[in-house]
Amino acid sequence: MSGRVSRVRQAVIGWLYPPLCGACDLPLEAERQLSKPFLCGDCEATLVPIGSHYCRVCGQGFESTGTVPFRCANCGDRELAIDFAVSAYRGSGVGRDLMHRFKYGRQRQLGRLFGVMLDEVWRDERLHEGSWWVVPVPLHPRRLRERGFNQSRELARELIRRAPAGVRLTLQPFLRRVKQTTRQAQLDRRDRLANLYDVFESRKKLPPAPAEGARILLVDDVITTGTTVSECAAVLREGFKIKKIAAVSVLRG
Repeated sequence: MSGRVSRVRQAVIGWLYPPLCGACDLPLEAERQLSKPFLCGDCEATLVPIGSHYCRVCGQGFESTGTVPFRCANCGDRELAIDFAVSAYRGSGVGRDLMHRFKYGRQRQLGRLFGVMLDEVWRDERLHEGSWWVVPVPLHPRRLRERGFNQSRELARELIRRAPAGVRLTLQPFLRRVKQTTRQAQLDRRDRLANLYDVFESRKKLPPAPAEGARILLVDDVITTGTTVSECAAVLREGFKIKKIAAVSVLRG
C-alpha cells in the first residue's frame, strides 16, 4: 500500500510541478516520470544498450549477432582480479551527458534514473546466484567533500532496491580510497592502467566471509578499461575467502 501511495503522490507532484528531462531539460509528463524518471522518450531513444553480445570477462559490447561466449582482445592480454563485468549502456552521447550532470553537476536525483537503467545488467544469468555483498567503488575523502556524495554508493543503493526476486544484495562499503589520483576519464588507456596502483585499502573491521566464500558485486558508474574495479577486487581478495567477484556499471566506456 505504501508503494502505491508513493506513486500517486509522485504523480500529483509531477502534474503540479513537471520534472525536467535530465538530458534536454524539457518538461516530462507524470506518467513518464514513473517509468523512466528524468528522461524523455526522445532522449531515451538515443541510448545504446550493451545488448547480448559482449565480452564475458570485461563486459565490452560488440556489434554482432553471435551467441557464443567469448573473451575480447581488449582484455585478453590482462590479468583482471574480477571474474567478470556487466554494463548496461554504452558510455556515449546522452548517457555520457547524463552521467556528467549526475557527478559534476550535483544532480543527485538522476540516481533514480540510473537505477532503472541498471536493470539492464540482470540480463546476465551469472548475477542471479543468490546472495552478494554489494561494494561501491569509494571516492577519496577530499573528492567526496567536493561532490557531496559518492555516485557509486548511490547506484549501489538503487541496485539493491530494484534487485529481482530471489537475488539477495547487502550493501557493504568494505573499501576506502587512500590516494587522490587524476580522474580516469582524463587519461588514455596506458595511463589508466598505472594510475590506480596502491590506491585502495580494505577497512579495518571486516566480517567473516561465508564458509563457501563471498560473492562480491562491485558497483561503479562507468567501466572503461576495467582497471578501477580490478584494483578494488585485488584488495578484496586479500581480505576475504572469495567465491566470485563481479562488477556492474551503468555505462561502458
